[in-house]
Amino acid sequence: MTAAAGAALFEDDASLRESLPGYAARAGQAEMAAAVGQAIDEGGRLVVEAGTGTGKTLAYLLPALASRRKVIVSTATRYLQSQLDEKDVPLAETVLGRRVRSTVLKGRANYLCLHRLNLTEASGDLYLAPKLRAVRDWAARTKTGDLGEFGDIGDGDALWPRITSTTDNCLGQECPLYDQCWVVAARREAQAADLVIVNHYLLFADLTLRESGFGEVLPGADAVVLDEAHKLPDIAGRFFGQALSGRQLADLVRDGVAELDTLGGDMPSARQALGDVGDAESAFAAALGTDSGSRSWEALDTPAIREAVAALQTALDTLKGLLEPAADRSDRLKALTRRCADLAARLTAVSAPETGQVSWLEKRGRGWIWHSTPLDVATPFARAIEAYPGAWVFTSATLAVNNDLDYFCHRLGLGEIERRVLPSPFDYENNALLYAPPRMPAPGTPDFDAAAIEEIRALVAAAEGGAFVLCTSYRAVAHYGEALTRAGFEPLIQGSAPRAALLEDFRADAGAVLVATSSFWEGVDVRGHALRLVIIDRLPFASPADPVLAARFTAMKEAGENPFMDYQLPQAVIALKQGVGRLIRDADDRGVLAICDPRLFTARYGPIVRKSLPPMPVTRDRNAACAFLDALSPA
Repeated sequence: MTAAAGAALFEDDASLRESLPGYAARAGQAEMAAAVGQAIDEGGRLVVEAGTGTGKTLAYLLPALASRRKVIVSTATRYLQSQLDEKDVPLAETVLGRRVRSTVLKGRANYLCLHRLNLTEASGDLYLAPKLRAVRDWAARTKTGDLGEFGDIGDGDALWPRITSTTDNCLGQECPLYDQCWVVAARREAQAADLVIVNHYLLFADLTLRESGFGEVLPGADAVVLDEAHKLPDIAGRFFGQALSGRQLADLVRDGVAELDTLGGDMPSARQALGDVGDAESAFAAALGTDSGSRSWEALDTPAIREAVAALQTALDTLKGLLEPAADRSDRLKALTRRCADLAARLTAVSAPETGQVSWLEKRGRGWIWHSTPLDVATPFARAIEAYPGAWVFTSATLAVNNDLDYFCHRLGLGEIERRVLPSPFDYENNALLYAPPRMPAPGTPDFDAAAIEEIRALVAAAEGGAFVLCTSYRAVAHYGEALTRAGFEPLIQGSAPRAALLEDFRADAGAVLVATSSFWEGVDVRGHALRLVIIDRLPFASPADPVLAARFTAMKEAGENPFMDYQLPQAVIALKQGVGRLIRDADDRGVLAICDPRLFTARYGPIVRKSLPPMPVTRDRNAACAFLDALSPA
């Protein structure tokens, strides 16, 4: 059976109707499936924007699985990986009438490392002891080693980095528990599977050979489908660059001290050198100051910071020189020596970036990460995928700007490639209304927030809740949340509880109001009457103060390009489309989209933005928007 045969199931959809109760034919889904089938059968390349409700997941899964070729599907998050595995693949199997050998493959930080668990238990850390016992009990039962089974892996939990491996600290085949390694087992399962579901971060790790110690997944694939592809350009920038973090250095020091103690403590000079690395890292972190945020290296390049960098480089070089002669004493010491050399090389790379790269630091609390990021990811990405012949399919609900895919294709260097823009099948003309308040002050002016709050209060009151207020900054989240509270509402405010808990509370209350920023603009699916109003405060332009953007804009100007029209505006349009996409999630959904930013109509680029949105009626009359909402409010 060919991929085209799988796509043909959407033309003669009797099997779909029989297998999937309530299935309704969609022209866009059939067109996408046909294009995907052709790409897979011919080893071609395809970019397709499939509007919300197209059914893009089934449109690529049926041709892919029908082809009986090895296929990798990459998506944006672990949650979406699970959704594909637990919901979408079983649906496709039902339609095809056969089982498919599929597996979910995650990054190594998601799997328990038994060797590091042993080391952490041996450290005698009393604070971690209770949770360590629970992990050890679970380790005896698990069949996958996936820590997601154990429970939510919370950011900042001190235990997780102690019991998982990284490419820095993994011993590879020299590990005494290599035969019991869950990462190795997961990779072997992936190599044997017909369908491998990964996320973009793991895919790029494979593309850039960052995890080649366990063998690659990509060379065995006949087709790669990249869902949520709008995320790719930003992720690519991280992987095609270099990075060094304070946490990597702290881990090196901790692991080094533990290994020297295991060897008998007869290397005092090396132990002192490890302490010197820790002290140099602390001095560098202190020199960076207490302000959180992202800054360019040029802005930070002061004599005091340069001195701290030089001290850190010297400490790493000294440690490397002391470890190298003794590296053969143990596999762990050998691995520590390699780690030290790698971290020293990274420090050199980020502090003296190559032409075409920008050096910048992000600081959160005491922690820091120093990056060297390429200004152009198109060339390395195009070169990377050229190394893997076969079909490549890029898809998302938000790739086009004004129905054109040039911006996305240009950023990834895709060149001549088959392109499709498929509209949503939903009836926006009758089920949605775009409200753009008249006479709004310009964003950034003193009166904007007060005017936005007035609009938000009136609209939320008319809808009687069921609203998302999507903001472009955390400051706005706090400000608008406080204003709604003063007005007598009880808003759910991002940061007051975990994301999943906020969404659960929202879905449980028909009158709920959620005030949130970027992480709620996408990947959130609230269907039906629960969400009937989406308010967006401003067009989501990225800050030109971002060090990578600032350097990229300078390079574009030097090349005769227009940074705003060629980069900043298309990026904002795609982000806006993600936020807008929260409103109508099903054929029967109805609601109002309100955009408080006057530039939607006053700016010269306003028509480009409006033409990129779903085709819904527009009103500038608040009374008309409130009347639409009033008709939707709970009985």
